[in-house]
Parts: sequence; C-alpha cells; structure tokens
Amino acid sequence: MKISVRYVLLFCGALVAGVYLHEIGHAVVGWISGVAMIPTPAKEYALQSELPWNKEIWIALGGIVGTTVAALAAALYFWRKPRAESEAILFGAFLPLGFYSCRFLLTGRGHDEVEWQAAQTALGLRPAGHAIDAFFLCLFIAGFAIWFFRMPRPLRSWSRLAMTAVVGMVLMVALQVGNNAVFDSVFPDVKVVNVPAGLDPR
Repeated sequence: MKISVRYVLLFCGALVAGVYLHEIGHAVVGWISGVAMIPTPAKEYALQSELPWNKEIWIALGGIVGTTVAALAAALYFWRKPRAESEAILFGAFLPLGFYSCRFLLTGRGHDEVEWQAAQTALGLRPAGHAIDAFFLCLFIAGFAIWFFRMPRPLRSWSRLAMTAVVGMVLMVALQVGNNAVFDSVFPDVKVVNVPAGLDPR
C-alpha cells in the first residue's frame, strides 16, 4: 500500500511527541516536588547535583504516566476515526511501548538504569518485579488489537506497519543519541542518593 509523505510525517511527529511527553511527565512531577527540571526531547535533566530517592520514585512515575497518556489518546483518536492518518499517529504513539516491550523480552528490563523499579516503588509494588514491563506489554498488545479490528482491511496495511517499525526504531535510537550528544554536556550530572540496595540497572 502506498505510503505518503504526510503519513510519514504524522508517524514521526507522533513518535517524537510521545517520547517528549514521557520527559514532560518526569519534569512536571519534579516541578511539583520542588525540583527544577528541564525536559528535552528524549531526556529530562534535574538542575541540581543530588536527588533523593524519595523524590526520584515519583519523578520516574511521571514518565510512565506521560507515555500512557500519549498511547491512550492516540488509541482513542484511532478508535473514533480509523483511517490512514490516525493509524500513523497510533503507530507513532505506540512504538515506544513496542520498544520497551522488545527490550523487556530480550534483556529482562524494559528500561535501562532503574526507572521502572523506581516507579514501581512509588506505586507500592515490588521494585525488582516487572509490573510496568507487563503493563506496557499488555497496552501494546491492546493497541495492536484495536488497530487490527478497527482498521478497514488491516491486512493491506502490513507494509506500513513494517515500515513504521523499522523507521521508528531507528528514529528512537537517533533521537536518544542525538539528544544526549547535545544536552549531556550542557546540564550537570545528577546523583540519586539513598537508593535501596539490590536494584537491577540493566
């Protein structure tokens, strides 16, 4: 099936917006907690040298909320208007969930460092568990099911699905690498203190 420039732009825009909303989620919770933070396109930066664990857990949870909001908004829009344009937005918003889920299935953790474990601590869940990994995997599967059953003749869209998967993964890596190259030298490194022992930073 033909893939238009508009489709690609909508997909890339939704992907970048979804990733940025994740970082904004971190930053908003930081601001509420009294931590000065700057959300950049693929990473949030705290403007202080140390960050206590009891604030880090809530800041981590903010990113989870941001990603979830982006995915649910895209799914609702597609559900109401199942067509090529909303499909591109759906694929873009859900690709980070696919990225996290693939990483979880391949390495045992959906996110590097201890972000998921910190967020699980904020929710009162076992830090070493995989509740957020499982949640994102289920949400990703639900998004795929919504697309398959709502999109007219979904089998005709497999080429677009394959294209967006490849382009999206490359874009996510490029966005992260480029973001770190530009901003890591601008903002200070932050040390999280009072971190519990035994967390897995894979």
